[in-house]
Amino acid sequence: MYFAENAMTALHMSAFLSGFQCLGDRCEDTCCKGWGMQLSAQTVERYKRDAPELLDAVTTGEAQHIMKRDPTTDYCVKFDAGWCGVHATYGTEFLGDACHFFPRVTRGLGDDAMMTASISCPEIVRLAVLKDGGFEWQESEATRLPDSLKNYVPDALDAQKTQAVHQCFIAAALDETASPETIMARIRSVAASLQTIDMASWAQAAPFYLKNADARIPAPEVQLADPFNLLNALQGLVGASKKTNRPRLDATLFDMQSALKVQLDWERLTIHTSEDSLAAWQEMSKRWQHEWAAGFAPILRRWIAAQLSVALFPFAGFGETPEDRATILGVRFATVKLALMSACQMSNERIDDDTTVRIIQSLARFLDHLADPELSMKIYTETGWVRQARLSALIGVSS
Repeated sequence: MYFAENAMTALHMSAFLSGFQCLGDRCEDTCCKGWGMQLSAQTVERYKRDAPELLDAVTTGEAQHIMKRDPTTDYCVKFDAGWCGVHATYGTEFLGDACHFFPRVTRGLGDDAMMTASISCPEIVRLAVLKDGGFEWQESEATRLPDSLKNYVPDALDAQKTQAVHQCFIAAALDETASPETIMARIRSVAASLQTIDMASWAQAAPFYLKNADARIPAPEVQLADPFNLLNALQGLVGASKKTNRPRLDATLFDMQSALKVQLDWERLTIHTSEDSLAAWQEMSKRWQHEWAAGFAPILRRWIAAQLSVALFPFAGFGETPEDRATILGVRFATVKLALMSACQMSNERIDDDTTVRIIQSLARFLDHLADPELSMKIYTETGWVRQARLSALIGVSS
């Protein structure tokens, strides 16, 4: 079911969005570069009717209608000195939904619209992941909603129960008594359990399963090659995606490669370890546990919450089933954690907030928008990470 344009006025926003404002020319990784920003048919019709000169900026590609990009710079052709020329000249009503709302993500739940945001935007990382208290819902008035807004309430549940299930997972992610690794393992376990029962029971079952999840998590099956396979998996996804300039992601990959003392072969998409690689991983892992893990635990908890929030987990997200979605999320958690570890190791100290934002945002910008979920699951199946015991080891659950 999709709602008609602007059919709803009841809007609930994640609290961290109250402090959000686009940084424009001060943004360190603008969304006006490197992406085919989509336009709805309604927006194109608006251009035809009221501003036909804007049609010169519209083409096809990743979607039926997208904004053209300058082939020499990879910026949108309407990008001008850090700002959107359509916005500046015509106003926000002439922006397509992708440009108007990004990084906000809006989903329908019954008669309500639920708005959160993606951490592929650096400012959202600062507001949602580096700061506490951002995942409460705040009521607001909807002055504009996406032209097409899907209702995510499944037939077996009503809006209230759907939201209750989702909020149950958000609360689990922010549990300060548990490590981020344990939280991630719990989510993966409960996602698998929910698939075995009637969805009509999820509102009652989810909190029960989460409360008792630890007893259902198998002992982690550690493989020494896991951190190297994790970097190679990321390399494979990058290699399979559309080629574009990604300096922030390149910096993140460089730190991971250097810290693990490996060499990435981008021609063959292979990873070459050295005789020092295993010792480098073991030293870095030990330092993480003793020096940096506690400081990053709140950040990683909020990272999980942010990813659950933007996906309306377990009802949407990457993957066909809740279990697949939790598996992909778990591997991405392990990837972010390894990147943070590597940067700390290369800096020989806890990295600053700017570096933390760069790592989290650059990985999200790629993994949440450009990486192929089907290829991801194929790689994760081949490595064995689709199994709970192997995934638990990968994310670092204590045995």
